[in-house]
Amino acid sequence: KRRMTIEEAFRDTKNEYYGLGLKRSRSNNIERLQALLLIALIAQYTLYLIGKAAEILKYHYHFQANTIKKRRVLSYCYLGKRILTHKNYHIPECIIKKAQRSLINEIK
Repeated sequence: KRRMTIEEAFRDTKNEYYGLGLKRSRSNNIERLQALLLIALIAQYTLYLIGKAAEILKYHYHFQANTIKKRRVLSYCYLGKRILTHKNYHIPECIIKKAQRSLINEIK
């Protein structure tokens, strides 16, 4: 499970469709790549929180195209990106804070 989470994180950072599209930067400058990775980390953390909050609110079922309805099949970052592109979904601040606490508990 942990390996899949790590692989999703790399995909969400590199892939333009699922995530941030970092591979399109085409930069070979180390300092520039470090700055881009820091920005990507902050953006990915934000998308993760939004995706986790969307799961708490059961919004993830609206984006799943398959028949699995007992668990989330989309990465938190991808789900967060999809939520941000749709104006029909509202996530209250208290749910974002709940998602943040959940993330902290997962790390422990």
